[in-house]
Amino acid sequence: MAVAALFAMSAQSYAQSTGTTDAAPTSAAPATTPETAAEQKAEKKAAQKAANTEAAGKVEEKAAESGDTHGGTVTPTVTDAAAETVPAPAGPKAVTNVVDWFAKGQFAGDFRTIYFSTHNNFFSRTSQDTISYGGGLEYTTASLYGFSLGFSGYIQRGIDHNDNPAKVDSYLGPNLTAMGEAYVRWEGDGMTFTAGNQAIDVPFASTYDWRMAPQLFQGFTFKYGDADNYVEALKIFRFKSYIDDSFSEHTMYNVKEDPYSTIGDDTTDGFWGFGGQHKWKISPLLVTGQAWYFTYQDYADLAYFEGQVLDDAASWKPFIGAQYAHETGDGRELLGNVNSQVYGLQLGVKHNSLTATLGWDYIAPHSNSYLNGSLVTPYAHNVASGPLFAQPFLSSTQDLGSGNAYAIDVNGAPMAHWFVGARYSYMDLKSAPDTASIDQSEYLVYAIYNFDGKLKGLSIADFFAIQTQPGKPTFLQNRLQLEYAFGH
Repeated sequence: MAVAALFAMSAQSYAQSTGTTDAAPTSAAPATTPETAAEQKAEKKAAQKAANTEAAGKVEEKAAESGDTHGGTVTPTVTDAAAETVPAPAGPKAVTNVVDWFAKGQFAGDFRTIYFSTHNNFFSRTSQDTISYGGGLEYTTASLYGFSLGFSGYIQRGIDHNDNPAKVDSYLGPNLTAMGEAYVRWEGDGMTFTAGNQAIDVPFASTYDWRMAPQLFQGFTFKYGDADNYVEALKIFRFKSYIDDSFSEHTMYNVKEDPYSTIGDDTTDGFWGFGGQHKWKISPLLVTGQAWYFTYQDYADLAYFEGQVLDDAASWKPFIGAQYAHETGDGRELLGNVNSQVYGLQLGVKHNSLTATLGWDYIAPHSNSYLNGSLVTPYAHNVASGPLFAQPFLSSTQDLGSGNAYAIDVNGAPMAHWFVGARYSYMDLKSAPDTASIDQSEYLVYAIYNFDGKLKGLSIADFFAIQTQPGKPTFLQNRLQLEYAFGH
């Protein structure tokens, strides 16, 4: 409706501005009826609504960058609310010679300062205060016969870090000078083929861009279709985490990323997979479905399905989503036997920029399986992100055991440039059959502000979360980020 209102207002203005040129003689023209106060009020309200939803779209991307993407794959995107989502970036400019291929490329980047303040880190008696600065610089060539090149690099430096490593956040602490993306890409006829170091976005393996240097993947990806309807296949050989300077055959389960690792420095040949998404417009319903299959080599084989039905006939749009995951072991089974089934349900409603959801996931217990039946996710372990409907912010549901998980979430843009939200999650999960449920509750509030005008590109985001478990000290963390981005 926001887009429709903008289009209608633009068309009306255009007609009024050109009417004197093509109009019939004055004597034959009907008298213009002055707008009533009610009509003026309605137009003003529509214009304000359009401005607010457009601003919501701009800052909604920042919420996703925080790693706060829980259930994001089923967040409604409907035709009459298209301004509420961030549009896909335009492809590289087409050129006809090698000189212009490089000369007409585009730079983009960001500078960030991130501050994590933590009390009783993950229920220990250790507190941390860590502030670091850094960012990234990217360059993408123009397109020559469909081919383009992309490169990026990242740095991270600490500010007055504590000499005791236990009092420094493990992700913000290390000094990094990292090579990032380095790829060749061909695009044409709806197809995109990318080879090299790149960002990807598939369930349980995505480039979550919240810290200084994002997670990246080295390999081949192929995609055919558009943003709503596509098929995709990929083979990934190496991976670079938040704290790595380079790509390796490690995962988030290795000891460098997880100090409690049971597999030490064991490497694998990466993973491969395929899948896709399709949307059907069955008035008044919008139906979305996706299906994926992944082999995390020497870990597990995962099949994942997700669907959503949304009624977009009115301004308040109810929706329902469902998800299912099935996973078994693969190869050396580095984490041991894997047998996992996850069932999920999500109910929600969307109104303009406001989205409210109730999410539930059930992880079936298996006493002879990893963490009592948990999913094995080598590239989302301890990342606190993923498509499960019920996710806390400071930890990941799939890392906590089997049982029931619940989440209630409300977010939106109450005014231009703002995006705010709140979530409560409860994890009734057990990591072993003979242990008690962790009974974990988490309370999260967050706010993001994107500046405009002369300060366009500058944003500030703050996420504050509290986790509690019976018999353990309360875990609190505040994440504050100041960022200036350009060229995106």
